Amino acid sequence: MLNSDAGGPAVVTVCKQKLHGGRGCWQAYAVDHDADGLWLFTPAGSIFRSTDGHSDEQCSVEGGDQPGLDSLILVPDPGQHWLATWRVPERALHISIEICDWIRRGADVICFLDWELDPFRLRSGLVAVEDLDDFAEVRTAGLLSDDDAERALSAAAWAERSLRRRRAPFDERSDQRLAEAGRLGLPPLTDVPHPLDL
Repeated sequence: MLNSDAGGPAVVTVCKQKLHGGRGCWQAYAVDHDADGLWLFTPAGSIFRSTDGHSDEQCSVEGGDQPGLDSLILVPDPGQHWLATWRVPERALHISIEICDWIRRGADVICFLDWELDPFRLRSGLVAVEDLDDFAEVRTAGLLSDDDAERALSAAAWAERSLRRRRAPFDERSDQRLAEAGRLGLPPLTDVPHPLDL
C-alpha cells in the first residue's frame, strides 16, 4: 500500500470532465501502484460532486440516489485511453471502463476528459459498450476530433475484448484487491472540492 507522509494512504481527487462542459469529482485513497497503474479506493459513504456551471449536485459515490458502496479504480500509466472501476458484489454492474483522455495527472489530482464510450461487464457475464448514442452526438457536434474518435473506438474495442476474455487486470485478482481495500477501515471522503476549482 502507498503511504502519505502522515502514515496513511494519500488522498487523490479524481475529476471527470464531459465534452459538453459538465464536471464531476470525488476522492479516493491511493492504495497501490504496480505494472497495471495506480489503484485508488473510495469507501462507502464518500461524496461525488458535479456541476454544469449553473447548478451543483451532490450524491454518494457509487450510490446515485441510494447509499454509496465501496469502489476501486485503476488509473493506467500514461498512453492508455481508459480508466476502470470495480464494484462490490452487491452491484449488478461489475466493471465499467471510461474511455477518455488525460487532462492532468498529478500526485493529488487526476483529471480526465470523458470520450463517452463506456465498455462494461455485468455480474452475469454480459459485456457491452454503452453510450454509443452520446458518442455519435459529440462527434456530430464537432466536440471530438476524428483522430480522438479513432483513438476512442480503438480503446473501446480493446477494453471490450479484455472484459470478455477476463484478461488482467479484468480478472478475479482485482475483486480480491477491492475486498482487501474494504477491510482497511478507511473513513469516507466527504470534503470534496468543487469541480470548477480543479
